[in-house]
Amino acid sequence: RFLVRQPNDAVGDMTVRQTNRWHYPRRAIALEYFYTVLGLTFTLLPLALVTPLQAVTGVLSGLAFLFFTFGIRTALRHNVFVEVSDSGVTLGGMLNSSWGETIPWNEISELKLSYFSTRRDRHGGWMQLRLRGNKRTIRLDSTLDGFDKLLSYAAHQVRRQGLELSPETLQNLNALGVLDASQAVAFTSGDV
Repeated sequence: RFLVRQPNDAVGDMTVRQTNRWHYPRRAIALEYFYTVLGLTFTLLPLALVTPLQAVTGVLSGLAFLFFTFGIRTALRHNVFVEVSDSGVTLGGMLNSSWGETIPWNEISELKLSYFSTRRDRHGGWMQLRLRGNKRTIRLDSTLDGFDKLLSYAAHQVRRQGLELSPETLQNLNALGVLDASQAVAFTSGDV
């Protein structure tokens, strides 16, 4: 699905030979719907069956609102797609065919890769990629199919433009094996 010419030098001259489209996996979306239903059941059912204390009602209502918001977010992500081509990256979705955010590669001003841990030992969690253009920002998380390929291509496009990356982003790119040591040094020194 993702055809890439291997890098010729430290800069990483890579090109996409076709447009590629990735979605969030159906299993992950189904699991998020399950969590939404489970959360709403455990928060709204007690409110419907008994009249709890006012403080308990407030807490359960607040939690129900959070699970409802999570469900809306899941519904929006259900048909979201990311498309990568030689010209740029596009985030599209279900609202209508004209909805979408496109950032041309030559307009990318920032690539930030953040890690969010779910445990104290920093094992388990997810990564979020933020691509910022002149007027748009696209945020994607690591559950997206093809996330590693998109990340690799975006890092090479940013490097080609000579943009510097934050130490946190460089550390996360190294952890995923996207950059080798010489490329990481080139990103921080600004050498093209």
